[in-house]
Amino acid sequence: MRAGTVEGLEARLIATIPWVMRHLLAHARRRRAWKSLTYQQYNVLRIILGEGPMPQADIARRLLVTAPVVTRLAGSLVEAGLVERGRDPNDRRTVQLALTASGRRQAAAMRRDLLAAARELIEPLAADRRAAVASALEELQVLLPGRDTR
Repeated sequence: MRAGTVEGLEARLIATIPWVMRHLLAHARRRRAWKSLTYQQYNVLRIILGEGPMPQADIARRLLVTAPVVTRLAGSLVEAGLVERGRDPNDRRTVQLALTASGRRQAAAMRRDLLAAARELIEPLAADRRAAVASALEELQVLLPGRDTR
């Protein structure tokens, strides 16, 4: 596979994205807010912070995981005092998750730390390379569901 072929592009995408995330998370985990929670737990907090209280099943769909995975994640977050379980007012059978005040602070701190870690990775790049990365990330948005495909 040559780098200029579609197959080469596919292989590079598959090879690059996970390594970038691992590197980013390794930098974030050096910070205090990331010491006790996993990336999956952060994603649960992040989704609830952005969307408000929501059913566990909706969080599972957003994370592309099964309901038992979110149940386990929610259990650990409830034990940590970051999330509360409740009933959906529209469907009493549905378990809904909401952030506690501590959960909102934790989610915000983890986001700040993740952004700082990203900045730490990007800052050493020359301005033209940063611009190229920004452009490439903009183009990658078309791969995501519900995004503009032009």
